[in-house]
Amino acid sequence: MATAAGPHPVNRWTWTMACGVLLFVAGIFFLAAPGFTTAAIAVLIGWLLLFTGVATVVMGLRSHGTHRRWTEILYGAGSILVGLLVIINPVAGAASLALLVALWLFWRGMIEFGAARLAGPGPTRGMLLGIGAINWVLALLLLFSWPFPAVRMLGVFVGISFVLGGVATMLAAWQLRSIAAA
Repeated sequence: MATAAGPHPVNRWTWTMACGVLLFVAGIFFLAAPGFTTAAIAVLIGWLLLFTGVATVVMGLRSHGTHRRWTEILYGAGSILVGLLVIINPVAGAASLALLVALWLFWRGMIEFGAARLAGPGPTRGMLLGIGAINWVLALLLLFSWPFPAVRMLGVFVGISFVLGGVATMLAAWQLRSIAAA
């Protein structure tokens, strides 16, 4: 069935399945190379901060208001400085990143709990509650082992979260396929 916006969302189960498989495979890679994963995440964020900082400084220089100009320039300069520090010393950046990932895992657990509530009774609800609980446990482990054991565990925890997210997404795709076939 097609609408003005395109195919019915239920018929897009293959894209959902592809996303689930991609998450799952990425999670396996992250688990196989947790040190690389941690360093890569830190360096990626460092580069994002560097580029964002440069863009913000440029916007500040082009800004017309004096207050806005200096606010943007100072914010951009701070982003450039932090980005360079993370790029130069990814371990220190990873220690800070471990705290942010702990918050992300906590948030992701909240999302899984909300999805479980919406899923209704059945195996999907139990799986989503389990994934949410695991994400919360991982978040607490990162918080309580910070800074350096958390840095070593960061890549492993991100890998576990991606694998579980991939499984949940593939299950959702399978359910969409069942609905589309009905």
